[in-house]
Amino acid sequence: MAVLKHYYVRISSIISAYSLWIVVILHIVGVVGMLSPVQEYFRLLTPFNLMTCALLLWINHRHPKMELIRFSVFVFLLGFIVEFIGTQTGWPFGHYTYGTTLGPRLFGVPIIIGLNWLLITYCVSVFTDSLNTSIPVKILIGTFMAVGIDILIEPVAMKFNFWNWSQGSVPLQNYVGWFMTSLVMITAYHVFHVKSENKLALPLFLTQLIFFLILTIAIRL
Repeated sequence: MAVLKHYYVRISSIISAYSLWIVVILHIVGVVGMLSPVQEYFRLLTPFNLMTCALLLWINHRHPKMELIRFSVFVFLLGFIVEFIGTQTGWPFGHYTYGTTLGPRLFGVPIIIGLNWLLITYCVSVFTDSLNTSIPVKILIGTFMAVGIDILIEPVAMKFNFWNWSQGSVPLQNYVGWFMTSLVMITAYHVFHVKSENKLALPLFLTQLIFFLILTIAIRL
């Protein structure tokens, strides 16, 4: 067991050193692929991208991980449940349906969607937790950051069949729903006392922000 732990630490250290490069390369390849004539094949790699980013965040998480596990399970399940309710009732986001891009679905909802919520809320929570301000302000800043990236995600999602809105455009209700859901999730970060000096959290969030910004601009040209 000690030998396995030794090798795990060594491998994790190596991966951690190159994590940012891996993230940047993944997203550069993603942009090129999504804008290429064979973009339908690159779309299928979206779940792989999310899982790789989650693994890299886990490796770079430098504090006790039991709190992170509790937080992750809560956010993953809440994200999936809210999406299930949303696709069935139109609340809290509006009426929409999922396409095939995000992989296997359960009750019409991609299983991976909970991981998408987790990546976003974890990254903004780690960043805002480092700010010298009160917890309520940290939560609000993180919530607005989460809604901000969703504004960029939506046109890309519709273009590449992540999901589609029944009325053909994104309703204001979606952003209200995102605000409330993100607010609960980021509050949970503090309730579960998750602490981290994860050096990859903010760079990953910014990389995703730039990724969706480039695609949003490209599909509108």
